Amino acid sequence: MCAYNSFADIFEEVKKRLTLSPTAMRLWIDPIRPLKLNNNQVLLYVNSQFVRDMADNNFSNLMRDEFSNLLGFEVELKILCDKDLTPEQKQHYGIEEDTEEGLAKELEDDLAVKTKLDKSEQESNYKHTFDTFIVGDNNKLAYAACKAIVQESNTKYNPLFIYSQPGLGKTHLLSAVKTEMERLHPEMHIIYTTADTFTDDFVSSIRSNRTEEFKAKYHNCDMLLVDDIQFISNKVETQQEMFHTFNYLHDQNKQIIFTSDRPPKEMNGIEDRLISRFEWGLLADITPPEYETRVAIIKRKAELFKIDLPDNVTEYLADKLKTNIRQLEGAITKINALMVVTGVTPTLNTAQSVVRDILSNHEPIPVTVEKIINEVAKAYNVSADDIRSPKRSAQISIARQVAIFVVSRVTGLSYSLIGEEFGHRDHSTIVYAITKVKTILEKDPSFKSMVEDLVKSISLNNR
Repeated sequence: MCAYNSFADIFEEVKKRLTLSPTAMRLWIDPIRPLKLNNNQVLLYVNSQFVRDMADNNFSNLMRDEFSNLLGFEVELKILCDKDLTPEQKQHYGIEEDTEEGLAKELEDDLAVKTKLDKSEQESNYKHTFDTFIVGDNNKLAYAACKAIVQESNTKYNPLFIYSQPGLGKTHLLSAVKTEMERLHPEMHIIYTTADTFTDDFVSSIRSNRTEEFKAKYHNCDMLLVDDIQFISNKVETQQEMFHTFNYLHDQNKQIIFTSDRPPKEMNGIEDRLISRFEWGLLADITPPEYETRVAIIKRKAELFKIDLPDNVTEYLADKLKTNIRQLEGAITKINALMVVTGVTPTLNTAQSVVRDILSNHEPIPVTVEKIINEVAKAYNVSADDIRSPKRSAQISIARQVAIFVVSRVTGLSYSLIGEEFGHRDHSTIVYAITKVKTILEKDPSFKSMVEDLVKSISLNNR
């Protein structure tokens, strides 16, 4: 073995012996620093947990072998990250606090990698069309209404008002309508805008004394699609202009579609007359996707990227990313980026690293099943034990079914996991309960109001 002045020198020699691409070296190996060689134990450190996981999962065996070859004896290799060390240990090793920028920033700085990723994105042909929109129980009404508008010249869905939490597909549907209408009717003049852009256009027209041009622009369209209409809240003059624009287009039988993060009646700071216009046509809500829909979304996105995603990776992502479709799609995009950069086939460890990187530490603590069951039990004047028990009285049965529905809606757990929480009930029992509640919701307004109040109360109390 050659003589080296320090463990750092040994590590530098090991790095020279690694047969990795320059990009892989820069992203996963160069950030690592040597800490200590203690007998046969090699301790390495990297600030980012994400980089630690990638290096540990994909390159640690290779580094261990090179250390052993260089030192002449077998070694154990351990890569630590920031959370593994106490402040005293950091001080001892001379580690300064650093800000983790993650993979995205690294990729932005690498032109060759960015070119590869751009090419991969283009080849995936992932566009906001009806073909790439995954339909589930959570969004089928909004989807069907949008398809009907495209397929029929005059529908009763005017206006169509789609509302949901952010990241559940409202913008996707608006884009799909625009794309399909332009394909079928290239002669039509379609305006797709946001509430903020509408406001900016209106304010600019006032400043430049071109309000007639503004009116001509919005009044002469054949279809108006407005995303995030809630952002005209408390903007009195903008609301007045939207009111007049709406009336003019509606009188001309021109289709109007709005999206919002809440239903009209919950929109504060908006005039009643405009709220009433929003409610003239069809209100369609989109709720968080259920487990099966999340799996379908992941598989479709992976298919477009030509990624052969193992079932355990798909199931893990669907189980952990429950409330936001953008997160699901972002996870697949990030896995694709890792494959482009490293050539490594995605594993469960990769998925775990990606999920940790996506989920913010500032997100609310997930609602527990126990909390939901307790809330439903109070509403039906039964006990939580009754809901979990085999008892089949009418009161307990409906409480159990509502609790199962609310758990599915709020937590997004898979049906098998929900079954475990409710006394080890099987998948078909959970499906039956959810279907039963949905059927009653469609027929009984008071029951629907009660269930929605429960969902809202549980969700709000968790913030």
